[in-house]
Amino acid sequence: MIGSSIRHDANLAWGWWLRTVSSPGWGVVIVDEDGREWQSVRQAFWAGRLGMSLDSEAVVNEGLELLLAMLASRSRDIVGPVETGAALFGGDPRFYRLWTYWLVSTGLAEAGRMRTPFEATVTHEGASVIRMLVATRPPELADIAIGKDAMALFGTQGSTTECDRERFDAAEAALRRFRFAVIREDLFGQHMVEMLHRDLSDPIPMVRTIWTVVCSDAGSRDRLHLWMHDRSDRWSAWGELVLQKGPHSLTQLLLELLNASAPSGPPTSGDRPTGTHLAIPNRS
Repeated sequence: MIGSSIRHDANLAWGWWLRTVSSPGWGVVIVDEDGREWQSVRQAFWAGRLGMSLDSEAVVNEGLELLLAMLASRSRDIVGPVETGAALFGGDPRFYRLWTYWLVSTGLAEAGRMRTPFEATVTHEGASVIRMLVATRPPELADIAIGKDAMALFGTQGSTTECDRERFDAAEAALRRFRFAVIREDLFGQHMVEMLHRDLSDPIPMVRTIWTVVCSDAGSRDRLHLWMHDRSDRWSAWGELVLQKGPHSLTQLLLELLNASAPSGPPTSGDRPTGTHLAIPNRS
């Protein structure tokens, strides 16, 4: 198994020890520590490390993208298992459980003796894999942000450095990779959370608002925005949903995810402190 004897560094992308050589008839190939040749680092990881088949490139990319999403979710340790299952596996708990147990079995996440696989944290190798998968994603996925760390360019949530409409509108260079942003805004005496979109294919890629929800007060607005900020790796998927099916589709999805992320069991007087609930009025 590739990398079994390597002391992994979370700050380095997985495969840093692999070599590139020129192979007759194949061009430049990747060579692992056992002398096996691979067409890419992704192939070396998928087949050499995980033992998976390379018969379908589409299946490989799909599997690696799902693995990246799972590792990113575990590395943040914010989103609960029920919500993760709903977001990544269409609400199928069996599929999500299987993936969770398998992830721990690979050594990319570890639970220890006192925790369940659903409480597992990403290992050094797992963090290294995240770096590699982000760096080698297919071109069609290059503009989709993965994980909260990738959103550091937007500043610290709730602080003066947080991304707002003006920063998103004026952003250049690296920030141009992000087509969608969720911001807070006060307009016309209303407290709103909005999704902004910039179409980079337009001759003049102006920023426009594609989704808005009005909250009853600033506190409710800030809590909703914080909840969405912690799920910044889904902003691109949410934005595409709005573009394809309309703003109401995102509102419906968020209500389902908010319900999935809520604590299970009947609430008691001590479970729900006064003033901490989200207030999302009906805008139909």
